[in-house]
Parts: sequence; C-alpha cells; structure tokens
Amino acid sequence: MTIKPVVASPELTIRDVAALMEKFDVGSVVLKRGHELVGIVTETDFVQRAILEGYDVRNTPVHRIMTKDLITVGPGTDIMDALLIMKDSDVRHLPVLDDGKFVGFVTVKDILRVQPQLFDTFADAYRLREEHRKPLGQEPVLDEEE
Repeated sequence: MTIKPVVASPELTIRDVAALMEKFDVGSVVLKRGHELVGIVTETDFVQRAILEGYDVRNTPVHRIMTKDLITVGPGTDIMDALLIMKDSDVRHLPVLDDGKFVGFVTVKDILRVQPQLFDTFADAYRLREEHRKPLGQEPVLDEEE
C-alpha cells in the first residue's frame, strides 16, 4: 500500500497536477479538500479527459477531469480481492479507507511488488480486456496517406 501518496487540491490546474506527477514520478494524484478525499486523477484521466476533450490545461481546475466515484477498499482487504476489484472495475488504483478515513491507496504495482507471482494472472486479465476492445482483423489507422 502506498501510505504517502502525492496529494493535491482539486482546485489546482490540470497542468500543475501533471507537473506534480512528473516531479514525483507517479501515475496518480489523490485530491483532497482539507481532510476529505474528493477524487483521484490518473494518467488515464489526462489522456481520456483532459486531452481528448480539449481542456485548457493551464486554466482548468483538475477537479473537472478527476474520478469522483471512487471504488475503495479497507486496510484488511485481501490482495487477491483487491486485484479482482481492480480487474472488474477497470481501475489500477484503489483508495484505502479505515473507518471512512483515507489512509493510503493500493495500486497494481504495489500488489505485483509483494506478490510477483500474480503477474501472469494480472497480465492475462488485462490482455483479455484489451482483446475484447479490438475487433479482430482491424488494425488502427495511423496515417491516412499510407
């Protein structure tokens, strides 16, 4: 479990939070107002929401792209259960709440660090998910002129 995640205000700009992620070499930032956990923003949020939806990253607060409806676990959650929750929910970060208080979060990297033998299980689950998204025989078109 990551017990000291990078935490920021949801009022910071998208660009400022992206800079924090780069500075601390992390894939997500926890967003809090005071002591209240209000969301999380991940690399995926930057690509799927900020960039593709065309937000002005210098002036838009990060809360516009954050994930608000968080799927959480408790500190006693079994590692396999956490991995299954991630797979079933299509997330890679799970905030950990202890009696409603945010105490850290668990990531796929955290799980694989302590249980590397789960890598194949994890890879298979995500590979199947990705294969489900791509129609057979269709490759993405990268250049219209080719």
